Amino acid sequence: MAANKIPEVINDMRVYVDGEDTCMGVATVELPSITCMTQSVSGIGMAGEVDSPVLGHFESMETVLNWRTPTPRAIAMSGGAAVALECRAAIQNWDSGANSYVMDSYRIVIRGRAKEFKAGSLESANTSDSSNTIETTYLKIELNGETIRMIDKYGYIDSTNGVNSLDTVRQALGLG
Repeated sequence: MAANKIPEVINDMRVYVDGEDTCMGVATVELPSITCMTQSVSGIGMAGEVDSPVLGHFESMETVLNWRTPTPRAIAMSGGAAVALECRAAIQNWDSGANSYVMDSYRIVIRGRAKEFKAGSLESANTSDSSNTIETTYLKIELNGETIRMIDKYGYIDSTNGVNSLDTVRQALGLG
């Protein structure tokens, strides 16, 4: 990032389900939190207790799609169905050196299973505020085409800027 480039706002975004631009009714996408699983460690040689992150292991990651009104696609994403999402956003930056706006491409790939569908409520002249919760097992974050972060729980991948912290675990398990 140039020294003069200041990130300002998500200019716009689109959500693609199974490669199709079908989520036109999405109001917001709540991206998953990345929280390490930990184990409390104490004993001889330590002055106290440490919650030690377990390398490459994460708590449940949930992606939530919030809808103004339910759509056929939202209703279909229920009951444990496999889900493949691609969120694309344009990040608006102000480049004071160039005295102009610059857009960054932000892409997030999410795979998992439909965990919950909330139908919301029905009221005249109002939104239903329905939502889907996706148990996220695969998360890839790209900025301007570069993969910055990737977690694949089933593939033993916990990669930051191309470095997989689980390579040594894979080797110890004979996975290569």
